[in-house]
Amino acid sequence: MTAYRMQAVAVLLAVTTGLGGCYNTYQVPSDEFRKLQSATALAEDGALQERYKDNQDDFAKLLARSESDVVVIQSDKQDKVGVGRETRLFARSEGGRRYQLTPFNFSMVSSQLVASDRDTLLPLSTIKSFEVDLLSTGKTVTMVAAGVLGAAGFIAAIVATAGQKSF
Repeated sequence: MTAYRMQAVAVLLAVTTGLGGCYNTYQVPSDEFRKLQSATALAEDGALQERYKDNQDDFAKLLARSESDVVVIQSDKQDKVGVGRETRLFARSEGGRRYQLTPFNFSMVSSQLVASDRDTLLPLSTIKSFEVDLLSTGKTVTMVAAGVLGAAGFIAAIVATAGQKSF
């Protein structure tokens, strides 16, 4: 492999590693996760309405949200997590499989979780946990920096070990 190909491979690896990004995963109680349902499901969700029976103003705000609004929920560890349209949501089954959901486009009204846009239909009794993945800027910057430094070191090693040019 020529030095140029090795450099290209090193740069490609550094770039693709950085594109993946790093995520923080927050586990969320089902009562909080219910806030992320579609507007129709929110209006029909008796469990959520019961939770907000003493605070109808907050429930009305939740029902009136627009698609671009961010809904703040609380994780199992009491962290505040902002969920927007582009946030990655998951339901983890008892078997460990993660089912991705689209924020504000699923329903937990009956005894099932229904996400028609992803062809997902799960009994709520089989769901072990609900998860929210948020992109971690700090972790991603660190990973990209490590990749760039690794590529630079690799290129420097190639240049340092290259012999004299001969024709």
